[in-house]
Order: sequence, then structure tokens, then C-alpha cells
Amino acid sequence: PIEALNHLQLPIDDADVPLNELLLFHGAKPDSVEKIVKGGLDPRRGGEDVGKMFGTATYLTPNASKADIYTEPFSCRLPRGAERRILVVRAALGESFRAIHAMPNATRPPDGPDGNPLDSVWADTLQQGGAVDHIECMIYDKGQAIPIAIVTYVHKADCQCSECPKRPA
Repeated sequence: PIEALNHLQLPIDDADVPLNELLLFHGAKPDSVEKIVKGGLDPRRGGEDVGKMFGTATYLTPNASKADIYTEPFSCRLPRGAERRILVVRAALGESFRAIHAMPNATRPPDGPDGNPLDSVWADTLQQGGAVDHIECMIYDKGQAIPIAIVTYVHKADCQCSECPKRPA
């Protein structure tokens, strides 16, 4: 388990099966949300519209504010008052690799100490010696996550989040 995410762990009936299963957020553009709801999260599509700091993967986060960043194309920002949607995702991270440096060419998690591939990657924060502002979790297999809810919201007109000043009024 990822200590920083222990509070998000889902309970399991069989303690012998370390699923490391969490509820996380996924931000996507409006047209992508419908595709994800119908066809699931496809790690092969990761990084098509934005960077892929940790390779071609499905990117998840415990922070809704981090997911919010990806609800619009950076080249064509939506107005601050636009309706946005992020997905709540049930993800099985299994045995996860702690990334403290970018891995832009990754197509799967690295191997563990026993030589077998790990199940996911999580990027630790700059404050903890990592590479990102907010924790991110990457999965490279479609079967590891399922969207379970859509959160629809609008930023307040006087919102002071880090992204709203970049958005048109």
C-alpha cells in the first residue's frame, strides 16, 4: 500500500489479496468523459492531449483539484463558469512503484525486486523528494480501473484556484 493514500483504501474481505484498491479521480475533456463511461479507461490513450510524464498510462489522482486541470484542452480554455465533469474511479493499484523522476517512455510499471513486473506507478510529491506537485497514480492495464461516478460542478465566479486565473471569465 501507498502510505500517503492509506485513507483512501477500500476495505477487502480477503486480507491475503493485496489489491491496494482506491477511489481516485480522473479528469477528462467533455467529449472524452462519455467515451470513458461507455468504453472504460484506456491506458493506450494516455498522454494524447497532454504530457505523459510517466508514460502512456491512465493517470489518476486523489485530488479533485488535480483532476480539474484536465477537464479542458489547454489550447482552448473553457470559461470559468463552464460545467465540468471529473470521474470517480475504483482502481486496483496492486504492488506499486514509487516514482521520484519522470518516466516519459514507460508503457508498463518497472519490475520489482523479484524481477516480476509491478502493477502500477505512483508519483510522489516534490515535498517528499518526488517529481510532482500532487500525488498521481498511473495504471497501464485497462482492467485495473472502472469509473463508478461522474462529478459535475462549476467553479464559482470568484474562484481563486490555481487554474481559474488562466481561464476566460
